[in-house]
Formats: sequence, C-alpha cells, structure tokens
Amino acid sequence: MDAQQQQALWAIARENYEAAELCAQRGWHNVSIACSYYAVYTAMWVALDDPPHGKWSHPGILQNFVPGQWRHPPLPLERTLMGAIRRLYNARLHAQYMGERSMNQDSAEALRTAYLVLQLVGSIFGLPHGGTTP
Repeated sequence: MDAQQQQALWAIARENYEAAELCAQRGWHNVSIACSYYAVYTAMWVALDDPPHGKWSHPGILQNFVPGQWRHPPLPLERTLMGAIRRLYNARLHAQYMGERSMNQDSAEALRTAYLVLQLVGSIFGLPHGGTTP
C-alpha cells in the first residue's frame, strides 16, 4: 500500500469513528456499533497493508491482526483488546443482521474499542488522531 492509499484508508477509519460518535449521541446505537466496527476494520487494514488474496474477509483480517506481526518488533495484541475486538464484531452482527436493539452501553463499549485500536495503529504508523476521543 502506498502512502496515499494509507492516508485515504486512515481518513475513512477516522470518519467511521466520528460517525459512530454522532450516531451514539442521536441514540442510533445499532448504527453507531456498525460504524465503530468499520473504523476498527479499516484501521486493521491500514496496519496489515493490502490483503494477500485481493480483499480482506472479516474473520481473516482479525486473524492476521491479532498476532501482531505488523508491529515492529512483532507483538501480539493484549488479550483484553483482542476480546474487545471480537465482541465488537459479534455486536455488529447482532446490530445489523439479527434485529436486536442495542443500548447506550453497547455503543459506548464499541466506541471505546474503536478508540483503542485507532490510537494503537495511529501511534505505530505516525497517523493523526484528530478529534478522536474515548
């Protein structure tokens, strides 16, 4: 991935995070969770670079992100963050495909997870965090 694509993807990750914040403020918690998830997904893509087989699958990107080979030196993710990302993935599935109404605490947890991933990836790659707040 070249620098221009990295910047474009990073802007999309931050935009999804900001959309998640706005949706949570409006009480649109299911949409907030989905936006938080896509902020995390896109940040993981920035960290991992382009996929080896054309596009990332949702389980595949997580499986490649967790071992931490993208970090220098390689370092696996902390268990708490790994668990939070998996919970966010499952929360998105429930919010978007199973008709379950999410609550304020659900979108707040999703936003915290997205914040942590954006901070981690941004700090390692020297990418701006902008108005990202927990």
